[in-house]
Amino acid sequence: MSLTSYKINGSIVDMTGDGVWPHMSQEIRDHLISAFFDVDWKVHDISLQARDRTNDEALNAAIADLKIHKSAVKGPTITPTMEETRRMGLSQKWDSPNGIIRRAINGAAILRNTIEIEGIQKFAPLMHDVTIVRQAVGGIYGAPNVSIPGRGKLKVIFEGDDGATQILVENRKVDSGVALLTTETDSSIRDYAHALFQQGLAMGKSVVFAGKDTINPVYDGRFIDIFNEIFKETYESKFQAAGITFNDKVQLIDAVVSKIPQGKMNGMIIALKNYDGDVVSDQVAGEHKSLGLMDSTLVSADRTLLADPPHGTAPDLESAWHEKKILLANPAAHIFAYAEAIRHKAELNGQQEGVTLAKKLKLAVVATIEEGLKTGALTGDLAPDRSKSISGQQFIANVRDTFEKML
Repeated sequence: MSLTSYKINGSIVDMTGDGVWPHMSQEIRDHLISAFFDVDWKVHDISLQARDRTNDEALNAAIADLKIHKSAVKGPTITPTMEETRRMGLSQKWDSPNGIIRRAINGAAILRNTIEIEGIQKFAPLMHDVTIVRQAVGGIYGAPNVSIPGRGKLKVIFEGDDGATQILVENRKVDSGVALLTTETDSSIRDYAHALFQQGLAMGKSVVFAGKDTINPVYDGRFIDIFNEIFKETYESKFQAAGITFNDKVQLIDAVVSKIPQGKMNGMIIALKNYDGDVVSDQVAGEHKSLGLMDSTLVSADRTLLADPPHGTAPDLESAWHEKKILLANPAAHIFAYAEAIRHKAELNGQQEGVTLAKKLKLAVVATIEEGLKTGALTGDLAPDRSKSISGQQFIANVRDTFEKML
């Protein structure tokens, strides 16, 4: 076999994770990607052990490279519980690397896309090619949530940096219970809008924002007001040229969510606030098939992108690697993450051929699964007969063969 690898200019960051996934990363890079793409990988081990050993400098170094190169792939990682922290002998309970990365690169939006496979029985068979986008920051995440000690009144006072004060909420009657104060900044909504519209153009998909402005006219209305302003200033003509649209009114979230399994939101990007998107993206994953057949990306307003498979580390599959050097996990979403990081870097470079090749690599994954449904050559999670399932290494080899034939 004689292949000429396509040179991707610049570098792409590879953050390898926990469990078997660093080995899966190497298998994908060495036995699939390298045959077709010439990529300078900046590989960083961000496993718990590496973070603990370096007092988190391992993660900080990976983030520093991501800020420079603006495209990365990240393997599944563990955010340890206190029990896991003790059992693994860690010096402290480390925070989620995902949250740290989001804050560090000013991550604005998280996208989840359904990977469409002909022959896979969906739980919502009418649903097809749905993209859920959620805010990466804001909302209830990190919001003050406190107990209310008894019957009385709640008051919210704003104190400006200039010393001026303003009562925002007065005489809110309350009783024993709890309170939650969520906030959004105009700047984070603006970043979210830019990241959202950029992805709409990259994917060729129309966009709607789903919220509940009938209940929260100021809060949810702020999103659509800022979205409309930025859309008209920067993206309207580009959307028109691409033949896609943005709806200038808030779409009621309950109506939108009910339409997703009915197939009435197919081929669209549904933008949501942070918590709403967190819930709905997993709902769509369940209606589709599983998180293993979704791809996931974190994007910033400055066009930084981190692609990662949305599933976990699958610790129950580790023994096969340690005992027999067999990777049993399904690498489909992980390969998608590599393809997306390459596609994005090529797009940043203006390398249209590289963009096309990366998209074809995703199609090769899909074609490999579809063929496997006929022959039985699939990993255990998808194989019709688990006793005849193949390893992750063999699946990667099959994708390589499929991709080569496509070229």
